[in-house]
Amino acid sequence: MRKYLVVISLMLVLAACQPSPSAKYTTGQELLNEDFSNEEAWENFGIEADAEFKVQDGVYHVSNRSEGFLWGLNQENHTDVVIEVLSKQLSTYEDNFYGVMCRADTSNNGDGYYFLISGDGYGTISYGHGDEIDPLVGPTQTNTVNKGQGNNVIRAVCIGDYLALYVNGNFVLDTRDSTYTSGYAGMAAATNPSENAAVTASVEVTFDDLKIWEATIAN
Repeated sequence: MRKYLVVISLMLVLAACQPSPSAKYTTGQELLNEDFSNEEAWENFGIEADAEFKVQDGVYHVSNRSEGFLWGLNQENHTDVVIEVLSKQLSTYEDNFYGVMCRADTSNNGDGYYFLISGDGYGTISYGHGDEIDPLVGPTQTNTVNKGQGNNVIRAVCIGDYLALYVNGNFVLDTRDSTYTSGYAGMAAATNPSENAAVTASVEVTFDDLKIWEATIAN
């Protein structure tokens, strides 16, 4: 299926101090443990020379050279979950966003929650609606993200209206929103345009060792 581009409207915010989560949670039954050894484990597609989302060589390989977000989904509906995945940025261009989708609309229209990091060290929780992606909180600069061509473990918490982003085991930011209550898991990536005409704006990243658990807010 051809994917639709959605507008990036993310304003950058500097973190004033080390944040702490407004809620605690517990994980329960493991719902999915995906090592991407099966080529049909996730959505595969390409858009001419601009983008490719493909299970290949035991990872989910994502590349996007167009402006705006592209995403790939699985087809297992979930509600209250924690999603964790190991990401590795391969491209050198750092003005990007990539990460995990939670409660993505089952019609594959881009609606849902986005838990994102960037190659230059930001984190955000955003939501897709219509043809736009808007931030619910952030983007906020954080030293928990390994910049550039680095590995990062991204954890998305979606429990009721509570949404939280953790990176490499550290809390980054959280918020409350009740727009979406269920949907698919996914991975997404986008680039911002380059101000240097000699530099190609692109993002290339792999995802591996994805896990999904049932989760509840701790009393």
